[in-house]
Amino acid sequence: MTSSSTSHFLSWWRLTRPWNVLAMGIMVTLVLRWQGFPLGDLLHLGQIGWVLIPMVVGAAGNLINDYFDVREDRINKPERALVGRTVKRRVVVVTHWGFSAAALVWSAWLSSNAGSWWPLLLVAVFSVVLYLYSPVLKGRGAWGNIAISLCVAGLVAWGGMASGDWATPDNGRSLWMLAGILGWLNFLREWVKDIQDLEGDRSAHHHTMAMRLTAVQNRMGLSAGCLLGMGLVLAWLTMLGSRSWLLVLHGALAVTCLWCAWRGNARSHSAWMKVWMASLFGGLL
Repeated sequence: MTSSSTSHFLSWWRLTRPWNVLAMGIMVTLVLRWQGFPLGDLLHLGQIGWVLIPMVVGAAGNLINDYFDVREDRINKPERALVGRTVKRRVVVVTHWGFSAAALVWSAWLSSNAGSWWPLLLVAVFSVVLYLYSPVLKGRGAWGNIAISLCVAGLVAWGGMASGDWATPDNGRSLWMLAGILGWLNFLREWVKDIQDLEGDRSAHHHTMAMRLTAVQNRMGLSAGCLLGMGLVLAWLTMLGSRSWLLVLHGALAVTCLWCAWRGNARSHSAWMKVWMASLFGGLL
C-alpha cells in the first residue's frame, strides 16, 4: 500500500468515528454482562454479532452523515470535512451501503437463531433513521435529536435482547429505565451540539431546535433537562442498590453539567455530558 493509499484509508477510517463506534460496542457488552449473557459465547462468529452489528451500523451512519453534511462541516469542523477532499464521495457511499447490507444479513442470522424478528427489525430501523438523519430529520427542529437519541437508547434494548428475558417485569424495568435515561441524556447532548454548530447549520438551512430557540431559552431548557436527568439517574441507581460513591459521582457530574448549561458553555457542556453518559454504565458493574 502506497503512502497516498494509506493516507486515503486513514481519512476514510476517521469518517467512521472509530472511538465512538468502539464505545457503542463497549456499551452493548456491558449491558450483555449485566443481563447475564455468557460472554464466552461471544467467541462464536455468529454470537459476536450482538456486539459487532451495532458497531457496523454506527460506522455506516457516521459515513453517510459526513457525506450529507459536507457543507456545514466545512464551517463547523473544517478539519473533519474530508469527503470530496481526501476521501472520494463514491467510496463513502459504497462502504456505507456495504456496511448496511452486512449488518442486515448478520442480524437476519441472529433473528433466525433467536427465533425472533426483533434483531433484524431494529437493525433495519436504525439503518433507515441514520440514513435519513442529515438530509431529512436534522432540519426539523427536535425530530433529528429525538431520532438519534432513540437509536442510542436502542443500544440498551439491543443488548437486553440477547439475554432472552428483556421483556420480563423484573429485568425489563431496570433495562428500560436505563434505555430511557440514556436516551434523555443523549437528547440533551445533541441539543448542546446543535448550539455549537449553529453557524454551519444556518448556512445549510437546517432549522434545528437550538436555532429555533433564543439563547436564554436554550440555557433554561438545558438546565431544566440536567435537573431532570439527575433525578432520573439517582432514582435508577437507588433502585439498583448502587453504592454511595456512585450516587455522589453522578450527583457531581449532573451539577457540573447544570453549571455548564447555566453559563452557556456549550463546548464544556458537551464534553461533560459525554462523561456523564459513559459513567452511567458504572452502575452495571
